[in-house]
Amino acid sequence: MKLIRTEDAAGQVLCHDITQIIPGEFKGARFRKGHVIQPEDIPVLLSIGKGESLRLGKAPRHPPRR
Repeated sequence: MKLIRTEDAAGQVLCHDITQIIPGEFKGARFRKGHVIQPEDIPVLLSIGKGESLRLGKAPRHPPRR
């Protein structure tokens, strides 16, 4: 696991879920563990408060448990 600036995260893999809360509308995982961050994800991450850094890791070896 490593920390990386959000702006430099395109192509990296998330090692945990990231939750988005919009009062009265939505509360849940916006990005799931194992998601490969795309350039279009960066503004969304910044808008939900992930402006400084993200914890990133390797792709999961097994599918996530349900």
